[in-house]
Amino acid sequence: MNITHAKKEKTNKESLRAIFDRQKELMEKYHDIEFRSGLMQTEDCPVNLDDKRGQARIKDFAWRITEEIGEALDAITNESGESALLHFHEELVDGLHFLTEMTILTGYDLPEYTTLKDLIEEGSYRDCYTLNDLVSDHVMYLGMMCNCLKNKPWKQSMMKTNKENFYKHLKLVWSNYIAILTSQDLTEEEITDLYLRKSQVNQFRVRSHY
Repeated sequence: MNITHAKKEKTNKESLRAIFDRQKELMEKYHDIEFRSGLMQTEDCPVNLDDKRGQARIKDFAWRITEEIGEALDAITNESGESALLHFHEELVDGLHFLTEMTILTGYDLPEYTTLKDLIEEGSYRDCYTLNDLVSDHVMYLGMMCNCLKNKPWKQSMMKTNKENFYKHLKLVWSNYIAILTSQDLTEEEITDLYLRKSQVNQFRVRSHY
């Protein structure tokens, strides 16, 4: 099963809330799979942002998001036709899955404070940016967010996380990531639809032991 086989879903929820609620469902399904791999830094949700393991888990997800952008760029660079564009969009939506899960892990309920429509409007000043500009900003904002997490594995002294600064950078990561999606002419409805369709694919993969 892939995203083209998934069905369009109707939701009465605000788009960002629908995305967060679905991701929480997926997290429950994937928890045991990831735990059995032995690579889960901590089972806590939300994680302790002052703890080394909690910080390592957030940084793990930060890389997962970035890797999906790399896969999207690889698709649009080395493939051709409509399938390349669909693959490009799908990889970006995979990144949105990881960004949503990372945010849930931080304990920040983003839909409580904003909507997908507002995030799109916040990033509208980036409409003149190239895709390369937006990807560069993604690395910058995500890197600055991760730099708030100071308790690296090799450090013997512990530092408390400046959570206000951390969440400020996390919000910038979000507005920029949504700008990456809208730079490809994806609307709020299309972003939500692609996300929900890919979530169906992920649910199928869990059921089928893919």
